Amino acid sequence: MELLAKLSEAISPSGREDRVREILREEFLSAGLNVREDDSGNILAYTEIVDRPIVVSAHMDEIGFIVRYIDEDGFIRIVPLGGYLPEYLLSKRVVIFGKEEVQGIVQRDFVEDWKDEEERKVKFKKLYIQTDMDRKEVQERIRPGNVGGVYMESKIGSKYVVGKALDDRIGVYLLTRLARDLPKNVILMGSTEEEVSSIGKGAYNAVWNLNPRVFIALDVGEANDYPGGEKFTKLGGGPEITVREIRGIGNVIRDRYLEMIDQIAKEHSIPIQYRITTDSATEASNVFNVRGGIPSIAICNPIRYIHTFNEFAMIDDINNTYTLVRSLINRLI
Repeated sequence: MELLAKLSEAISPSGREDRVREILREEFLSAGLNVREDDSGNILAYTEIVDRPIVVSAHMDEIGFIVRYIDEDGFIRIVPLGGYLPEYLLSKRVVIFGKEEVQGIVQRDFVEDWKDEEERKVKFKKLYIQTDMDRKEVQERIRPGNVGGVYMESKIGSKYVVGKALDDRIGVYLLTRLARDLPKNVILMGSTEEEVSSIGKGAYNAVWNLNPRVFIALDVGEANDYPGGEKFTKLGGGPEITVREIRGIGNVIRDRYLEMIDQIAKEHSIPIQYRITTDSATEASNVFNVRGGIPSIAICNPIRYIHTFNEFAMIDDINNTYTLVRSLINRLI
């Protein structure tokens, strides 16, 4: 689990996945795999490809922010990169990837009347980044369009993992475990820019060239067993099998292979949960629509507090997700 902590703490917002990609590259090479990077920045690893492969994908990027402009006083105004609430970013230590890395702290505009409910609301247009430089120094290092992310330490306990970007560093971590003794005709892919689109830009581009016969998105799903949650998915409930996504209704693998997944779960005593997305999607939903329809499915590890900077997962779920996906690959090859 030390590797998961390292992956969680690596800052790799959409479009700047470099830090996670390099960790993956090292892990794949140490496992003896062939490794290459494509034009979209995806990193691919495999032993040998002899036919249309199985592709297992986990996205390397995380939510963050984009520099919108630098105001007259040198404060950096931002917009979100990915979907999350602005209050989650307030008071966080951040880094911006420009010509040089610039560190700062996220603050908000002064509120004149704290009794005014509308004025007290945290909005992205009211947030700015305070650095230790003046306006000229800031402009020499960064420009509008540069992206950034949050510093946050992770914690690995005996039962739980807490940290930022567990969406989808858990999936990336599981790729490194799958890399050991990987069968032929299976491609492991760390993909790019999933958080900034419902299609998963990196994976969507990659499958046009890879033309897989099966695509597995190894992602996370919300466990809503917290106060006020709907409580139909939970930590400790095992991997979430996404049986329908809002953009992937009718995806053939979800009916064709559901019985296979159920059988694997029973054989290994793995609890599983079924998930239907209503306002989100994984890479699997749009990969299904590529090249006339590629069978695809999302297998998601449950986490609490998704798209915050302190996500919460259970180690038993992570291990059960690994066992399920490993067994599914072995049956599909």
